[in-house]
Amino acid sequence: MRHIDPSTIPHAESHRYLLGGVAPRPIAFVGTLDAGGRPNLSPFSFFNAFGANPPVIAFSPAFRGTDGTPKHSFLNIKATGEFTVSVVSYAMVEQVSLASGEYPEGVDEWVKSGFTKLPSSRIAPPGVAESPMVMECRLLHHIDLGGGPASGNLMIGEVVMFHIKESAFDGKYLDAERLDLVGRMGGALYCRASGSAVFTLAKPSHAGIGFDALPERVRNSPILTGSDLAKLAGAGELPDIGAVAAFWREKLASAGEHPPDDIEVELRLGDPERALDALLPRLRDGAPNAETEALLHRVAKAFLHRDMIDRAWQCVLAVL
Repeated sequence: MRHIDPSTIPHAESHRYLLGGVAPRPIAFVGTLDAGGRPNLSPFSFFNAFGANPPVIAFSPAFRGTDGTPKHSFLNIKATGEFTVSVVSYAMVEQVSLASGEYPEGVDEWVKSGFTKLPSSRIAPPGVAESPMVMECRLLHHIDLGGGPASGNLMIGEVVMFHIKESAFDGKYLDAERLDLVGRMGGALYCRASGSAVFTLAKPSHAGIGFDALPERVRNSPILTGSDLAKLAGAGELPDIGAVAAFWREKLASAGEHPPDDIEVELRLGDPERALDALLPRLRDGAPNAETEALLHRVAKAFLHRDMIDRAWQCVLAVL
């Protein structure tokens, strides 16, 4: 592991570490008007939501790293106290990139990038009509995070109106596939928050036993990863050893006449039940040795991959 003190490296290097490691980041496509009513539209990836009562979002228009000058969006918000944030879908990314160019003050990026202005109802700056969701915001706080080149300005805004396309809803709530949002990463990299990139991870319904309650031989397994162990540690209580022993007695007694004979084939095919059956002759011959224990942990890993937590526990407790 590298240990890097930000005070000893150029700001540009710290910036690259942040962009690469704090990722993916949602993109705020910020619309503003200057004091004379001229529009500005620019994307920012230091952006997130920070409360619901009231609804609060914040983004950071940093001072330029080259000369420390402020962005037009920052100056406009300081002057008017208002801005819109339009979320960025995959269909918009090329135009958003075009809008990010360093245009002179007063140039209308809506026109340059081919977007349509969506009139706001509570504030003056418009949003982006092509976006699946636009938020009208009023500035709550500006926090200066440094004041020099590449330093940030935290612009905290209260959302006073949401504009959401009907196509983004699945019933009452927003749907990730319908939104098809993109996130910013390091360098020229983006990611698409839909399709196979999206997965489900349910919030725990109870406090798990935790890593510290796992049996030592399970916790120190060279086969099971931290994610594997977390699934086991999420159990509400340790399985009853007597019940596990009874499971194994029944399993061994009910083995079929022609059990699977190659555990590697079954694991490769992703069938942990047949892989376990292939292990039964080894278990019938005596107490599991280190090799058999490793195979049991591999089978447990396959059960965990299918979220069959109880079956995984039966495997890892077979040798205890």
